Amino acid sequence: MKAYIFLHREGAGARVYKTYYERTRAPEDVIICANGGYKTARSFSIEPHIVVGDLDSLSAEKIGEGIEVKSYPPEKDYSDYELALGEAVRLRVEEVVVFGALGGRKDHEIVNLVVTAHAGIPVVLIEEEAEIHNVIKSLEIAGKKGSVCSLVAFCGGCRVRKMEGFRYSLTDEEIIPSSRGLSNVIERDKASITLADGSLFLIIPAGAHHTPRRRV
Repeated sequence: MKAYIFLHREGAGARVYKTYYERTRAPEDVIICANGGYKTARSFSIEPHIVVGDLDSLSAEKIGEGIEVKSYPPEKDYSDYELALGEAVRLRVEEVVVFGALGGRKDHEIVNLVVTAHAGIPVVLIEEEAEIHNVIKSLEIAGKKGSVCSLVAFCGGCRVRKMEGFRYSLTDEEIIPSSRGLSNVIERDKASITLADGSLFLIIPAGAHHTPRRRV
């Protein structure tokens, strides 16, 4: 079972959310909206199961009947996204897909990355600009052959046990927060990363494909 978390984001860039959602959702999956993410979901006629947060962005918005609402005071210790992620953990989902974590205020964007890095469960951030996976223990990527990607250790050192399907692979080596994992290439239809310890981000920029050089 997956959880889909909608954060508030408007504009043409948000259309990728509906496409990804319709392509990947299973009937048993749960939909969680963090505050104004309810507006984002409803703009695509998506009805959530849970709305969580201080609801300051929904003062004039009527939340539909049958939706569980978890309201918090504005002066709280955690962001609406972190509260929504906590709900996903409580429901014991196997994976979380997040829409709208990037593209807003820069301080919110950076904090969203920090929260994702420490989530403790697999999370993928879906945006028009990029797809970002937090790698915990292992990750398999399918259908991305030819894509440029980067591995980033975001919260301390990370030991990579094995990589398969990438142009530049590591075997029992450590990645520390640095530029070492920048600009790799996925070279197989299925690629995988297995970690011995730690966690990292796999970032796949949208539209970034490697073009092989022709020999002359």
